[in-house]
Amino acid sequence: MSQDVEMMQERRRQAWQIVQTEESTAPGVRYWRQQVSKGALREAVHMVEVDPSHELVQLKPVSFQGKVVRLETVGNLLHELETQGQRCVAGFNGDFFSYAGVPSGLHMVDGEIITSPLLTKVMLVMMNDGSIKLEESVRMSALVHCESGYNLSVDMVNRARKAGDTDHACVYTWRYGDSTRTPAGGIEAIVAVNEAEVNLYPGVPIRGIVQSIGEAFDSPIEVNSWVLSLTGWKARAFLEQAAPGTALTLSIQYEKEIQNARQVLSGNSTLAFMLLKDGKIPEVLLDSRIRLNSDRHPRTIAAIKQGKLYLAAIDGRQPGHSDGMTLLEAACFLQEQGMEHAINLDGGGSTTCYIRRPGDERATLVNQPSDGFEREIGNALAIITQAPKGELDTLIVIPSAVRAMTGSKVAFQVKGQDRYGNASPVDGEQLHWSLEGRIGSILEKGVWMAGSVPADGRIIVRYGNVVQSVPVLITNRAARLKLVPSCAEVEPGGNLSFRALAFDADGNEVLVSNELLSWSTEGETGKWEEPGYWAAGAVVGRGRVKASLDDIHTFADVHVGKSHYMIADFESLNGIGTEGVNTVEGSVTLTKAARPSPVRFGTFSGRWTYDFTGKPGISEARMTFVKGTGDRGHEIEGAPYRFGLWVNGDGSSHGLRLEIVDADGIRRFLNFTDSDGLYWKGWKYVCTEVPENTRFPIRVHTIVLEEANDAKKNKGVLYLDHFRAEYVDFDEDVEGPEFSGMRPSDHAVVTTCCPLIQVTVKDSKSGVDPASIRVWLNDAVLPHTFCMDTGILECRPMKPLEAGVHRVTVEAADMMRNAALPAATWSFQI
Repeated sequence: MSQDVEMMQERRRQAWQIVQTEESTAPGVRYWRQQVSKGALREAVHMVEVDPSHELVQLKPVSFQGKVVRLETVGNLLHELETQGQRCVAGFNGDFFSYAGVPSGLHMVDGEIITSPLLTKVMLVMMNDGSIKLEESVRMSALVHCESGYNLSVDMVNRARKAGDTDHACVYTWRYGDSTRTPAGGIEAIVAVNEAEVNLYPGVPIRGIVQSIGEAFDSPIEVNSWVLSLTGWKARAFLEQAAPGTALTLSIQYEKEIQNARQVLSGNSTLAFMLLKDGKIPEVLLDSRIRLNSDRHPRTIAAIKQGKLYLAAIDGRQPGHSDGMTLLEAACFLQEQGMEHAINLDGGGSTTCYIRRPGDERATLVNQPSDGFEREIGNALAIITQAPKGELDTLIVIPSAVRAMTGSKVAFQVKGQDRYGNASPVDGEQLHWSLEGRIGSILEKGVWMAGSVPADGRIIVRYGNVVQSVPVLITNRAARLKLVPSCAEVEPGGNLSFRALAFDADGNEVLVSNELLSWSTEGETGKWEEPGYWAAGAVVGRGRVKASLDDIHTFADVHVGKSHYMIADFESLNGIGTEGVNTVEGSVTLTKAARPSPVRFGTFSGRWTYDFTGKPGISEARMTFVKGTGDRGHEIEGAPYRFGLWVNGDGSSHGLRLEIVDADGIRRFLNFTDSDGLYWKGWKYVCTEVPENTRFPIRVHTIVLEEANDAKKNKGVLYLDHFRAEYVDFDEDVEGPEFSGMRPSDHAVVTTCCPLIQVTVKDSKSGVDPASIRVWLNDAVLPHTFCMDTGILECRPMKPLEAGVHRVTVEAADMMRNAALPAATWSFQI
C-alpha cells in the first residue's frame, strides 16, 4: 500500500479551491452553492446543512405513496408531501434501487420498516432522541415463530423474490403493493391479523393466523394481512409446521441501536461506502487497484460534523460544468471541510438536489442531472420546515445584481419572504422603483433599460416599509459571446429560439439584449424571423447561425431534418421478446437493469443474457419486436437511412446483426458488427445502413447475437440502450478518442527503473475530457499530466520498478462521454 499512501498524500497536498454562495432557506437549514476546483477538475456542488436538534426542522425519507411499488422523481415525491400539508425546503435522492422500485437497503419511516434486506452496507439514521448517526454493516434478525415452537429465519422484508432464489423466506405487507409480485416455484402463506393495518416496527412482535398456505405466487396482499413467501428447504420445513389456523408471530430486530431509529435512509449496493469514519478515510478507498475507487461520477453524499447533517449533490459527466468525483476525491473534499463521518448514497444520473429558493413556495431542482433530466428513483430524503408563516420581511429581487451592456433591457422579478424563509405574497402593482446614479431608466414596472454610457449605481425597490436594492454596472465592452443552444436539431419548417450570452475579460456574464446583436445565417437552411428566433426552411441540411456584437462573433450549428425515431429506450420492455436458437435452455433473457449496472441513458438499460456453452453449430440469441396484436415486427415510419444502437460489450467477439422486412416482404440482414464482432468492453454506438434498393415502409423484426465457431462458445451479458432509426446524418459525436505515440513502445526494453510513460490522446470532434483519463500501471492507478493543446499524456512510476515486464493501460473519453475503444494497452520490459 506504500504507493497508494504516497498518492493519497499528494492529493491531500493539493487542496480543493472553493467559491461558494449561500442562500437563506429556513430556520435550522442552510444551503450554499459551491464552485470547486483542483487542477483541471471543475465541480458544481450543492450543499445543505441541517441542524436535527432544531425544533422547526424535520427529516423524512419518502417513497411513492409511502410504499415500495414504483420509481418516482424527487420533485414528485416532495410534491406528494406538500399535498399533505408539509413544506419541503430541500430534498435529495437516496438509496440505490431495483427496477421494481424497491430501495436496496433498509428504509424506515417514523419507526416503521418499509423494506429491509438481511444486511445493509451503510445507512443514515435519525434516532428517536433527535440525533443523527451514520452506520455500516447493519444486520436484520427476523423470525417467524410457530405455535409448535418452530422458528423460521426471514431473509428480507418487502423485497423482490427472484426466480433463482432458493431457500428464501420473504415477508410482504401492503407497503409492497397489491400483491407479492413473486415468480412461480415456491409456497405462500397468507397471515391475517386483528389490526386494521399491518405495520412492522423493530422489537414489536406482530401476531396472526394462517388463512391459507400452499404452492402459490403473486399472492394478493390486504392491509390487514401479511404474506410469507418461501422456497427450497425453508418451504418444505414450514409446511411440516404450519397449516390454515396456525398462529404465527413475526418479530424483527436490528443491531447497533437501530431499534431506536425513527428514520433510516440507506446506501446499499456495490457503490455504497463509508467515505469518512472519525475523520479518517477508510483504507479500502486508498487502494488504487480497486476500480470503483477511480471511477468519476456525480455523487450524492451524507456527512456529519459536530452533530449536524450535511447533504451534498456533486454534478458530473458534464465537462465544462462539472466533472464529478471519484470516491477518494469525494472523501478528501469532505475531510478538508472538517466532516467526521460520511457515506456515499446513490449517484450518477440519480444525483438530484431540490431547494426552496428565496421567496418561493416550493422547492425546485437546482443541480444539473447528468442525463439532462430528472431521473426516477427509489426513495428520497425530504427536509421539512415547521416554521409558522409570518408577515413580509424581505424582498427578493431577481437578478440580485446586474452587469449589462449599454442599451440592454432587463426584466426583474420580485418575490417576498417572511423572517422564517416562507414565501410572502407581493403585489407587483404596489412596488415602487427608483434609480441611484445615471444608469438608464425604468420603462415599465420591473423593466429597466441600461443607459448609453458605462456607469454604476443601484436600482431601489420599495414595498411599503420593506426596501431592497440591486447593484448595477453598465459596460460597453464584451470579450466573447456564446449562443444557447450551441447546437440544435429541428424538423423542416420548425422554429428555434436562441439566447445570446456575453462575457467580459474576467469571465463575468454581461447581460445583453438580443436586439443589440446582428443575426445572420450561413447556408440556405432557414432565416431569422426576429432577433434570436430562427425558422428552419423546408430543405434538409446543415448550417450555422451567427450572432455578432460589433467585432465579436459567435456561432451555433443547426441541423434541419427528421428527428431520430426511438424504437426502444429500454425504460420499458413492452413489445420486446426473446428466444434462443441452439442455446442453453432458459439462458436468453432480457430484463431491465439499473445502476450500478451499465446504463447509458435514463434510468434503465436492457440486460441481455445468453449461454452458447457446449452447443455445436450456429447459436443465436434473438430479441424480437412485436406489435400489440402479437404480430412480429415494429413498423418504422418514413425512410430511415440507418439504424443505431448503444451496446455495452462483453468482449466476446460474437456477431450482432439486425433483421428487417421491407414493403415487399423481403427479409434483409444488416450487420451491426464486422468480422471482429463485439470485441469491446464498455459502451459503443453501433450502426448499420439500410440498403439503397429497400422499399419502404419497413419493419424492424429481430436483433440477433450469433456465433458459429465452437471454440468461441461462451455465456455472457450485454447491455443495450437507445435503439433508434435515423433519417438524417446529424454528424453526432458517438466515437471516442484515439491513441498514438506510446512510449516506451510496445515490448520495448528500457534500462531506467522510472521511465517516462507517454501517449498522445486526440479527439477530432468534441475533444478529450481530461477528467476521464486514467492510467493503470500493473493494475494500479498512476497519477498523470495531460496537455489539452498537444494531447500528450505523461507520467512516471511513483517508485522504481523492478526488473521484468510492466503493463500500461490508458483509458479516456471525449466531452460527449464516448470512451476510447479499445483502451490503449501496451507493455515494456525493465
